[in-house]
Order: sequence, then structure tokens, then C-alpha cells
Amino acid sequence: MLPDDPKSAECRLVQSGLNCAQCVLSDTKRHWPARPIAPQWVRWYAGPPSSGKANGMGQVIGDVDFCALGSAAARRARADEQRAALVQREATVRAFVCHDPDAPSASDRPLAGALIGVKDIIATADFPTAYGHAEAPGERREDAWCVARVRQLGGTILGKTVCTAFAYPMPGPTTNPHDAGRTPGGSSSGSAAAVAAGFVSFALGTQTAGSTVRPAAYCGVVGLKPSFGLLPTDGIQPIATTLDHVGIFAASPRDAWFMTSAMIRTPEIVAPQRPRRLLLLRLPPELPQHDAYPERLAALAAALRQDDITVDAIDLPFPVADFRTLQQQLCYWEAARIIMVPGSVRLVPELVALLAPYRDADGTAYAAARRRRQAYQMQFDTLAGDYDAVMMPSATGAAPPLASTGDAVMNRFWTALHVPAINVPFWRNDAALPLGLQLVGALGTDRALAAVAQWFHQRADRAR
Repeated sequence: MLPDDPKSAECRLVQSGLNCAQCVLSDTKRHWPARPIAPQWVRWYAGPPSSGKANGMGQVIGDVDFCALGSAAARRARADEQRAALVQREATVRAFVCHDPDAPSASDRPLAGALIGVKDIIATADFPTAYGHAEAPGERREDAWCVARVRQLGGTILGKTVCTAFAYPMPGPTTNPHDAGRTPGGSSSGSAAAVAAGFVSFALGTQTAGSTVRPAAYCGVVGLKPSFGLLPTDGIQPIATTLDHVGIFAASPRDAWFMTSAMIRTPEIVAPQRPRRLLLLRLPPELPQHDAYPERLAALAAALRQDDITVDAIDLPFPVADFRTLQQQLCYWEAARIIMVPGSVRLVPELVALLAPYRDADGTAYAAARRRRQAYQMQFDTLAGDYDAVMMPSATGAAPPLASTGDAVMNRFWTALHVPAINVPFWRNDAALPLGLQLVGALGTDRALAAVAQWFHQRADRAR
């Protein structure tokens, strides 16, 4: 239980020899994290906006990805630079719940020298897991499968990154490294921000709706949501059984695939693959698109055609209503039966109110949604099979102000269909904020999609 006086006992993180973000900010070792931050206080908690745009689009220190670090010395130097960046900027970015800057590094393994952040709903043995709550830290547990695998590969777990409470879209303390008055997205907010701020080379996140691709777009980094089941979710707080994915944040598509391939079989540096045929989805006006996304995509398609790449453009071939809400119909029914079990976890009131109507509902609507998903999966598999990638926006626009984590409408449908999707930082808006290109592939085409994404990444216009 929490003490009556928040400062009557030393913070549990500090007692464990870890750095607590709130203790650092308050310059005390006796701070006890209190209640979750309410939306109206988010701006205060985040501090005043920074005077600049942070790293611009040079989100990786030295502007070189992990795969380009050809020696152990280069990796050590990169890790030193990242630790220095953490000291300099974490008080503003607030990407971490807790971290250990002295975490030991391995050698002679594929991820040796890589600093890695882990989303706070993913269990770790040496850090507490609080599931996005600002209350007293949770207990240490066994490593989740993805964390254990990263350690086996030589990666260094720098700390636990901030996430919204049980993936509910209530803003947390993390700010966007490009503009501290903007959201980094959610729910994998700290993971995206940690890569964008140059604190880590990789970060583990999750996606049940749009929690990898959207934050990656807002923060100007690569976010890969693999095919469903490619990376096991053992040891991760479940939200929705048929929707939960492990997500990978990195500096480049080849970095994201390097880590993914290492985790599932053998590490591979994928070469950029020039696409032959691409499909552009034209979205209806009911789906919001800001920052001139339609014009940008049309211009990109024209440029690709001039480069002798076939680009077909079609209207969205799925019902708009299901594109917007199919994932929610599946998610809320499943989540109500997973995380609303009495005594299992403590939920924020807003999440309880959202899920309560689904807890007592019968399975009729859910079963119908499952059948429609199966039909859409077959339809998309046929459609995407003729193309190297399907192109569309990664988000509805650039990162909104801190009071919101943004709209996941560009991501939910693909999560429901289980297909791989990746954000490639590709443009900037007039305020120099990142805008992402989302590439989607047929189920199981993760490697090929990463190769095409790397080709786009190397040609991205980062001056806009």
C-alpha cells in the first residue's frame, strides 16, 4: 500500500538501485509516484515546450543506423553517445519509467552493444513492470519471451519505457522529441520517443490497434508491426487475444528487420529492394487526412511512375465503417474478458467505462465481426499478392498536441487483418514535424516488406 505521506518512504525504484524519472525531476530520492496523470494536467507534467525542434529528422545520433556499425568499438561509442543524450534530454522527453545507465553490455553476439528500451507492459526480470500506471511500481517478474531473446542475442536492456495505462489512449508524461508540446503517440509512447531522441538503438513495443506504427510516424522513426504471431507475446500483458502484436522501433527498416530476424532465426541485414509494382489506396473523405497527405501521396506515386515503377491507385476496397471500427469491435469484446476479471489488474476508470458494455454482451456481434475479418483477410491477400507493398498514410497527420495521443484509424484495420505494416519517416510538414509513409504487405511477407521499406527509407525526402 502507498504511505499516507508520499514522501514518508523512499521510492521503490530508488531502493532497487534504479533511476526513477519522477525522482530525477523532483531532485529527491524520496518521491513516491502517485496517481495516473489526468489529461488536464498533462501539459504541466510535461513541462514547458522546448525552444527548438529537437533532433529534427536526424533521430539517430550520428545519422547512422545500427547495421552500419561495423565494429565493437563503433557500437560502444554509439552506446556512450546515447547515454550522454539520455542525461541531456530525458528530463524533457521523459521516455523512461526507470532505467539503469550502468547496465552491462555483452560482446560477440548479434545485438552486442545495442541499448534497448522495453515498453512497460512487457515483463522484465531486472525492472518492475507497472503497466503504465504511475502508482507504486509493480513486482519484478521473469523476462517476457521477446526480452529474454534480446538478452540471449547480447542486447542491453537500458530500462522500461513509458506507456499509457493498459494501452488506453490517455496521455502520459512522455513528450515528442521533435516538439515537447506535441504527443509522441500511444500507447508505445516512450519506446518511440526513446529511439527518436537517440537514447537507444531499438525499443520493444506492442500494437493492438496502432501503438507501433502511429507513434513511429509522430516521432519520425521506423516502427514495424510484424505479421500476427511472428514474435510471441508470452510475458506481455494481454489486451486482446487475436490482436496483440510485438512491435519493433528502430532507426531504419533494415535495423528493424535485423532485430526481428535475429529473434526468430538468424540475424540478417536486408538489402534495399526496388519495388516493381505498388498499390496506392485512395481514402474516402470520411477518414481524416491532414498535412496534405493525399497530395503528398499523389506526388509520390507520380515520381515513382516516372522512375518506371508501376503504381496502381484504387479507392479503399473495404467498407469504411469496418475500416474504422472492426478492430474496436473485436478488441473491446476480448479486452473486457481479459483485463476486467476481478482482482487481476487495476484499471483506469475511463477504461472500465469503455469496456463495461462489452463484458456482459453475448458473442453474437463478436462472432459476426470475426467472420467479416476472415472475409477481409482473404480479400486483402488476393489484392496484395500482386504488389510489393500497399501505400497509405501512417497516421491522419503530424503529431497533435499533448492532450491527445492521436487517431489510430490508419492502423486498426491492418492490425485486425494480422498483416505486416511498417512506418517509414518520409516527409515533414510546414512545422518540420515528421510525416510517415505506411507500407502494408500480405500476411507473411515481412522480410520482403522490410526490403522495400529500406528502399523507400534511403530515398526519403527529409528536407520537408
